[in-house]
Amino acid sequence: MIIRNCKVCVYDIEIFPNCFHCCCKNTETKELYKFEISERKNQIEELVQFFSNDLFMFCGYNNHHYDDVVINYIIDYYKVLTGLPYWRICQSLYNLSQTIVEDEEGSREKIKRWKYAHYFQSMDILTMQFSQKLRVGLKTMQVTMHYKNVYEYEGDFNQFLPLSEIDNMILYNINDVESTEELLSRLKPDIELRLFIEQEHGIDCLSMDSVKMAETFLLEEYSKQSGIPKNVIKEMRSTMDYIPLKDVIMPFIKYKNPKLQDVLEDMRKQTVYSKERKSYEKKFVLSNVVYSVGVGGIHSIHTPQIFLPKDDEFIGHADVTSMYPSLLILYQLGPRHLGKLFCDIFESIYYERIEAKRTGQKIKNLFLKIVLNSPTGKMQQEVSWMYDPFNVFKIRINGQLILLMLVDRLLELGCEIIQVNTDGVVYRAKNSLREGIQEAISEVEQITRLGFETNEYEAFYQYAINDYFGVLKDGSIEEKGMFITKTKLGKGLSPVVIPKAIIAYFTQNIPVTEFIEKDRDIRDFLMSQAVDKKFKVVHGDKPIQRINRFYASTNGPYLFKVTKNEKPTNISSWNEYKQEESWSNMLTKSGVTILNKFDDLPIEDRKINYRYYISEAKKVIADFTEQQLSLF
Repeated sequence: MIIRNCKVCVYDIEIFPNCFHCCCKNTETKELYKFEISERKNQIEELVQFFSNDLFMFCGYNNHHYDDVVINYIIDYYKVLTGLPYWRICQSLYNLSQTIVEDEEGSREKIKRWKYAHYFQSMDILTMQFSQKLRVGLKTMQVTMHYKNVYEYEGDFNQFLPLSEIDNMILYNINDVESTEELLSRLKPDIELRLFIEQEHGIDCLSMDSVKMAETFLLEEYSKQSGIPKNVIKEMRSTMDYIPLKDVIMPFIKYKNPKLQDVLEDMRKQTVYSKERKSYEKKFVLSNVVYSVGVGGIHSIHTPQIFLPKDDEFIGHADVTSMYPSLLILYQLGPRHLGKLFCDIFESIYYERIEAKRTGQKIKNLFLKIVLNSPTGKMQQEVSWMYDPFNVFKIRINGQLILLMLVDRLLELGCEIIQVNTDGVVYRAKNSLREGIQEAISEVEQITRLGFETNEYEAFYQYAINDYFGVLKDGSIEEKGMFITKTKLGKGLSPVVIPKAIIAYFTQNIPVTEFIEKDRDIRDFLMSQAVDKKFKVVHGDKPIQRINRFYASTNGPYLFKVTKNEKPTNISSWNEYKQEESWSNMLTKSGVTILNKFDDLPIEDRKINYRYYISEAKKVIADFTEQQLSLF
């Protein structure tokens, strides 16, 4: 891969008290470079020379917060370090590593010099993918990538590495580098997007997640057009701790239904604390559907149910086109401290995106979509220069009340509401009501000045508000939550054969057993679980690595996570207890086979516990069908 006319070199480092190793791979030539500092060799000079090569763009996973800091330190103190024996160098690097890992206020100050140094070009594909709260380790990423080898080093990084173990550690280091290279290749569209932004707007965002990228772009634009320095803008806020909802609700919000009138009146009486997301929530029943409205948003609450239209019926879906951006623009609901200019800038971006979409500029359209969706999240974060809880409440509260305006009209027409959430309203209605429904949608559009988009389902299978699948008119399947059949990077690994079998059963009438036993892709059966570092993992009676990829099998032992119990202060009670560890079964219904390293074993020889997967799929199907029978 070439970025900024430089060959991309993927790299990763490992540090022990007595050993340092850095592995690099040229993504163009596929050549591996290894640099070691140990009792066997001291390659610090070669390492510094390599990283001083401005023909490379160095790429890692979490390297901006760890690996880059260490390499910058080595380059900075190169003359001092070259005069030291290998063990003094390793001890110095180990101490630095511990300081980085501590990640405390004092330690951050200590490493600041090397964290923000720029001795070489680098990009971080961890920070590019996820905001801080959503980040996962490389091993978890290997699991969700279906990478060929999920490999955790079993040694202790805080202990001296035996000479005989160095080569094994290097193999582990290489595996990390090669998995990072594969991830980089998969993220090519994300990189192209960021290079487009860099070329068009001069923003270095290769290592930024999408939200940070959008916020940076808006800051640049606002500073440029307002003439206010960015550092001044970053200190601006519109704070408001307590918000009377009567001041938030727009005057056009009105209902005919008495229950909705009561809900609106109750909401107007509330004063909410802006820093608490669940500070106000109200649940109510309307035409046999339970609704929840409040600060956290709107959603209906459901038990599993199947919706199939009769010959004289259809299932419709109506949602507001770009609801939050549209409300911000139409009602000037940008951050109040940024004035009308922010809304003007935002509106111009909105129309620029429409033009990009019309003319087929896919990358530009995607970028502007990200920008348009970013402010409402930032407006509720105190750390953001866009912070304005009052106006973000106006956007979110009125958004859900507008959807209820449509619900009000649909119920009056005799429609059945299937679900309501921030994505819109799904309903079932007689074909004879089509014209009346369109008139109702048009009336809400006229009152609110918003636009609605509509589509239809052939069938809708709703397990819960965020777990459903629907068959669209063109035959494609819309999947949500537990019914998603594609593994998302960094979002956990569950056996997709189960939702695939459920969907096939309902949409193609394929028996669950037949579908599952005919699936030839072992990846469809794989699963994993997040395990905190305080646990060790045991397979049968054998300790194994903490992060694992496995499948239910007929010949595998159970998989446990084990933690030490805290010793009671009363010694006699501890003697009575005599239980120093707690064992928790990670898959209670079956033993498992670990498949951290893919092999060529035929699927018929894997001893898959098909009964487990069939049972799990049939359980969901039973929830649907039993609930369906109870409705009649």
